[in-house]
Amino acid sequence: MVATYSRFIAAVMLPSRVTGDLLAGMWQLISTSFGMVPRTLLWDNEAGIGRGGKLSQGVPGFCGTLAAKLIQAPPYDPETKGVVERANGYLRTSFLPGRSFTSPGDFNAQLCQWLSVANAREHRVTHRRPVEALTKDRAAMAPLPPLPPLPPLPPTTGSTVTTRLGRDYYVGVGGSSYSVHPEANRVSSIGR
Repeated sequence: MVATYSRFIAAVMLPSRVTGDLLAGMWQLISTSFGMVPRTLLWDNEAGIGRGGKLSQGVPGFCGTLAAKLIQAPPYDPETKGVVERANGYLRTSFLPGRSFTSPGDFNAQLCQWLSVANAREHRVTHRRPVEALTKDRAAMAPLPPLPPLPPLPPTTGSTVTTRLGRDYYVGVGGSSYSVHPEANRVSSIGR
């Protein structure tokens, strides 16, 4: 996510691009990195958010809870979200090269540390430090909604697929095939 006035970048690696993971990632960034809710969220035609003006299940409720408007950019129109595209390019060329990661948690820890330095540097277009200019962005944002206390464990995100096991003992999930032991129950549930 990028705050457009300050150019403050907030990012996290997600396990997938399904709706549940995208919404969980947005909530994590909104609640921890910004501490406020942007009044408008701009997305491309990401399938997990929605396509063709039709939002995926769960997205309208998420936006309604936050009192945020979600705008989907037209297909094949990178100029609409150029600030985000430039930030993605900055991450690709300045954060990723020469690094190695042992796990998604390690990736996110290194990314968080790198972003704290990157957001403190003067932006070459705005000539402001994003971390300092973020106060003006926050002034235009809404407060976080009052939510009930969270459960002790984070909510499960991702997807679960239930399928009937074929004679070859393979199941397809997300474009990959997985073998299942022949003595397993004929109906298996695979989840992440």
